[in-house]
Formats: sequence, structure tokens, C-alpha cells
Amino acid sequence: MGGGDAGEDVQAPDSGQGDDAGSQAEASATNDGGASTVVITSVGAITQPTGLAQETHLLYATHSARWWLFWIEDTQPYELQASASPDFVTWTAATPLQLPASLDEDGADFSVAYADIAGVDVVHITLGLHFPDADAGPDRRHFHARATLAGGAIVYDTPEQVTMITDPTIIEPDGPSTIVTSDGRVWDSSGWANSMGTGNEVAWESEGFDLGTSWDGMLGLQQNIAAEAHTVNARTFAVAGDNLVALWELADQEPDPTNVAWSQNGGLGWETPALVFNPPNPQSANDWDVVEVGAKDLRVVRRALDGTFDHLRYDGTTWTTLAAPPSDSWLAESGVVLLTDGTRVGVVTIAGDAATSVRLIVWDGSAWGAWSTLEGSSAPRRYLSAWSSPGRNAVLWTQQTAAPDLDIVGIRVTL
Repeated sequence: MGGGDAGEDVQAPDSGQGDDAGSQAEASATNDGGASTVVITSVGAITQPTGLAQETHLLYATHSARWWLFWIEDTQPYELQASASPDFVTWTAATPLQLPASLDEDGADFSVAYADIAGVDVVHITLGLHFPDADAGPDRRHFHARATLAGGAIVYDTPEQVTMITDPTIIEPDGPSTIVTSDGRVWDSSGWANSMGTGNEVAWESEGFDLGTSWDGMLGLQQNIAAEAHTVNARTFAVAGDNLVALWELADQEPDPTNVAWSQNGGLGWETPALVFNPPNPQSANDWDVVEVGAKDLRVVRRALDGTFDHLRYDGTTWTTLAAPPSDSWLAESGVVLLTDGTRVGVVTIAGDAATSVRLIVWDGSAWGAWSTLEGSSAPRRYLSAWSSPGRNAVLWTQQTAAPDLDIVGIRVTL
């Protein structure tokens, strides 16, 4: 999920090759109707380099007029890499963020949020860092960082520690989330905190406002939203009807929960958590996503392990069940991501066919179309993530070109 502005997007297949330091990635427009798949960078042997479906690793910065990708590679464990592109084809490496510990080669342990604040492109970064294990157990710490973008340059603030745990029972990844609301407040959520155990749903709100030109860098007191039976491994924030909403995989059983839980931040704090889908149905922890179609139109889609989908809308007050996409061949745990142009909603998945094709289906406002193929060449693919806003939609995935090394591959999409 994400937000951006207007521009020309394309739709479909084939692959290109490039590097992360200013090269021209090859782009072809063949196969399924005319778009280019771009190999943005190689990352080595990294787990989930494109993150979880609910996380943001890719964004479009309005004033810089560039796409930005944040990623990690196995040769630089104490850095978060960044690359920028004016056209999604030519990518140039930017200054990396120096980290006090590693992400343990797991792209699901960070996410970013973008905001245009007073004419400044601002990025907030939530991080789950792995310090050397302590006698009490694995040393896991939640950090937050901030950056500003100008053209192809990025300037970071020093990452600040928010909390830490040493719980040997924690199941990784954390799947942290961050968001900047319209009033300039910054929120983080993580399970790496002590709240009736660890691995639950916890949030922090900034004490001050991000003004674009400055931010005090302080997150406030821990806010305990929910305690679940097992470790929550996927979560996100969204806004519906001016209300901040937290959503997370229910973690009622491992490894496959039966639902997504949610809570809304009201005048008296976080409301009693509830379930999104009815009835419960076992699903992968990663096979769901949300997208903000409009101010009072938040969509949530999940795919259950039986291949069926659910599709709901939340307007800030009421949940409404809408027609679900038809089933399609699927690869469990590879992610389900949502895109929107402000009217239509796209669902992107990785198919369970021999090619592990990238597939798209679009809701036109009243009905679903047919599934189509964005990328159908044969290659091992996993772990979808995306950036979505009117005019700026793109999807990322992890692709293996030459074992054991992995690539981050992307394509722009028009709905």
C-alpha cells in the first residue's frame, strides 16, 4: 500500500536486466499486451527482499519526481540501501542508511511511509534490528528513522531505538508498519515490545508533528492494542473517514491464522479489537492487503488457503461485504497486493502455475473483470509488495535468476 501522484503507467510482462548504480535496465514490451518488467537490483541471498504484501519498500516522491526503492543486500548487512529512478527503468544508487545492527537479511523486518509535507518529500522508516543474542534470548530491537528526499539525494536522521525484547519464543519476522497521517503525526506498530508477552499488536504515536522541514524525532508511550495467542507477523496502518485503523493477521494459530484483526483509534484511544472477515477461514499470514480508494473507502482483500477471496469496504463507520474476485491458480504465502486509481481496485497475485506468473484482476466499481497475466515468463517468484496511488501504481516481487542469488523485479501497472 502507499500513495503518490499522477503519471503514465504501463501494464504487463517480459523481463529486463539492470543494476543498482545508474544503469539502464532493459525493458521489453512483448507477451501480454505491452509493458516492461524491470530487474531493478540483485540482492544476493536475502529472505523476502521485497518484504510483505502489507509493507512498503517502494514509493513515488512528488517533488523529487522519482520512484524510490529501499532494500537490503547480503554484502552490506549494516546498511539499508536506497535507489531512485525518474522513469522506473533507469535506477541510480543513493546514500544508504547506516544501521546499528542488521536486519538479519530479512526484508520483512522494515517498511517505509511517504508524506508530502509543506513541499518536502519525507520518508519515515520502521526497522526491526537483530543485535547479537543475549543470555536471556535473541536481542530484537524496534528502531525508527526519518529521511528527506531532494532530486536523487536522500538525507537521513540517526535511527532511534523505540523498544527491545529478548524472548526466545518470538517467531520472526516482525512485519513492522509506519504511517504519517494528514496532520503530520507519525505512527509505528510492531510486536517487538513487552505487552502481555511479546509478538502482539503495539503502537506508538509521535509526540510532535512532522513539519517537513523538521521533526522532533520522538515517539511517545507504548500503546497496547491487542494480545494474540501467537506471534503477529504481518500488520499495517490505514485511514478511513479520517480515522486511523490498525490491521494485523490474527495469529490465533501457527503458521496460518484464520482472520485479520483490526482496531480504530478513536477519541479515547484504541477501540476493542474485532475481526474483519466473517466467517473465519484459514489463510496465509501474508495473503491479504489494504488500499485507500477514497477518503471513506478503505478496501481489504484476503485469499484463504482454499483459494477463495473476501473483499470488504470500510468507510470509517461501517464494514460492507462486496463481491469477491473469482478464484485463480495461486501460490500460498507469496502475498496478495491491492492497487487503485481512485475508482478501480486491482488485485495482484503470484499464480501456482509452472511459470509462477504474476496475475491481475480489476474491480471496475461494480464488478470484477477476468484474470490477466502481467508477467508470464518462467522464473521462481515470491513475495509481492506494491506502491499504489492514482496514476502511480507499481508492483515488486522477488525473483530467482541464478541460484542462490535473488533479484528485485518490478512493473508499473495501469488499471
